[in-house]
Amino acid sequence: MMRDRVLAKPAWRNFLHLEGLHDLPVPALLAADQLFEDIRTTGTTSPTPSDYATWAQRSGMEPCAWLDTLTGAAEVILPSELGNIAAARRLLRPTSPAGCSATSCQKVTGSTWDPCARVPSSRARQVSVHPWDLPEAWQTALRRAAQGLPGKKAAAPAHHILQRMQEKLCQLAWAAREAGLEIGLTEPALRAYLEALEARLRARKHSIRWATLRATVEELYRFARYVGDISDTDLSYLRKRLGRYEVLEKGQDALKFATLLETGNTTLTLLDQADSLLTRAACAKTPAARHRLRNAAAILGLYSIVPLRNADAGLILGKTLIWQSEAWIINTQIRKTRHRSPELLVVPLEPAFGRYVDAVVQGDFDPRYLPALREQACASGHPLILHADGSHTSPTHIPRVFREQTGNSFTTTRTMLHSDQAISRGEQGTRDAMVMAHQTSPQTARKYQARRVRQVAVERVQEAAAARRATLLPTELLTAINVINTKDRTDP
Repeated sequence: MMRDRVLAKPAWRNFLHLEGLHDLPVPALLAADQLFEDIRTTGTTSPTPSDYATWAQRSGMEPCAWLDTLTGAAEVILPSELGNIAAARRLLRPTSPAGCSATSCQKVTGSTWDPCARVPSSRARQVSVHPWDLPEAWQTALRRAAQGLPGKKAAAPAHHILQRMQEKLCQLAWAAREAGLEIGLTEPALRAYLEALEARLRARKHSIRWATLRATVEELYRFARYVGDISDTDLSYLRKRLGRYEVLEKGQDALKFATLLETGNTTLTLLDQADSLLTRAACAKTPAARHRLRNAAAILGLYSIVPLRNADAGLILGKTLIWQSEAWIINTQIRKTRHRSPELLVVPLEPAFGRYVDAVVQGDFDPRYLPALREQACASGHPLILHADGSHTSPTHIPRVFREQTGNSFTTTRTMLHSDQAISRGEQGTRDAMVMAHQTSPQTARKYQARRVRQVAVERVQEAAAARRATLLPTELLTAINVINTKDRTDP
């Protein structure tokens, strides 16, 4: 019998006298027998939770199920190890995480989404109507666009653009109704909506942001071209407002620049903060707290040096984040706004930055298991950033954590990188930052250099000009000029 063959092994000699041993189920005996074999093979004398978790992953069974089976045997033969076995179970993430991944959540196809579907028990809205209250012609057009069908004068927009378009149309309908106007893409309705939106924006902390208004009119103009039955007069009005907002936007620093100047964050300060989070993780009392802090450290440490866009931030182990040639490598496609074809970005991470990935992959395991954990992580195909219970995060999770930790939006990572590199390394730094941020246009680089960079450039030009002038002017004349300048500053 299987039970007799197991108990006849030398490793079991010291346990044969224990009461209840012969009543243990065969699966429990086999789990304990595998444990003894692992201990003998590895030469382990005092197994840790990391050891138990690693052995569970090699068992050929579902790891948590193997630990549960082993617990039954340990209650009889190794009660002192029950705590370590329970701790090992907490180290293991569920193999079937709940929820959908960030990547899969983004892949909502038009055929499965009705942009005007009625939602039961929906919340009351303040400045927009519900999608199902839009004019029937608009609902029909939105549903056609959701199915990928072309309009009269434009192709169907991408899903995320269609969502924004729907939101703006709902706001337009509300504004027209409040003004007592017929709902439609007419100049009176558009004027009422944009004036109401401007008034709301002016009341905010950072006042009006012309980029918001430009984006709003852009979506309305896109929808007008899609439906194709708007009058030339109304379409001309939309084009004029769009051009006006574009000009005003160019004369206003982006809000992310302003908030970045307020917080004073730089790439280096974010990396310091990431290191601090790892230190806090080591001292946290609960596994969940340690997990959250390691995740936050990875978000700050990785994306401050590789400024991915929101849509590309959900790195997948073994797919867009791989371990190769003793280094972590980001290998992902960049999906830029208005670009139909994604572009490939490959960034081998230096050890100083790859360690943030290692911290998440290692978790609470002993460092000696890191090579095996890397291999398992890449084979899993899971996102790098998961919740503590192993469930997938939402597409907004990484940007939200970044804002909570830094006070800045996730999009400021490119601004910070441009600022730091331009200040410290000049034009070469700007070119390198463009490569890292996957940008090609010089106008883009200038856009992402904040006011602080421009100020430093002005100061450097002045200092260089003053130094050059000092070498050209006669000493006596330079002394006389300095005396005059000093006198002007001291005279009342």
